[in-house]
Amino acid sequence: MALLKICFLNLTFIEARLLKVYQFLKKNNSQIIRFLISGLIASSINYLVYNFLYLVSKNLFAASFCAYFVGVIVSFVFAKVWVFQNKSKNKFFQSFFIFCLIYILGGIEMSLVIFSVNKLVENHSIAWFFGAFIASLNNFLGSKYVSFKQ
Repeated sequence: MALLKICFLNLTFIEARLLKVYQFLKKNNSQIIRFLISGLIASSINYLVYNFLYLVSKNLFAASFCAYFVGVIVSFVFAKVWVFQNKSKNKFFQSFFIFCLIYILGGIEMSLVIFSVNKLVENHSIAWFFGAFIASLNNFLGSKYVSFKQ
């Protein structure tokens, strides 16, 4: 009987958490969609800059580093203007610095998740998707609640 009660309490707890996740997704649906669209645009620009710089310089590290930085700038502009519609003009550099820190943390998390999941499933593509999901979650929540304080 006690085991049944514990199972019921765990299911109730899980159900309550799933309800909170659903409510969060419903409330922030348009921001999440805009975040994903702007991420695709920023990633595309990152890729184009990367290819251009690599073709010109033949320096893989410099091309990837510069292109990533351009992608972060594009992401920041989209996040500030379109995704979170942050109209505050003061503390621009502070929010950009925090935004960069959030994206650096997301990149580290992504790398760690990719490494760990790949060890478990031995499939780098599946591992990448898990890593990208964790990094995107970090970047969205960090941007929303820390960089642009909503």
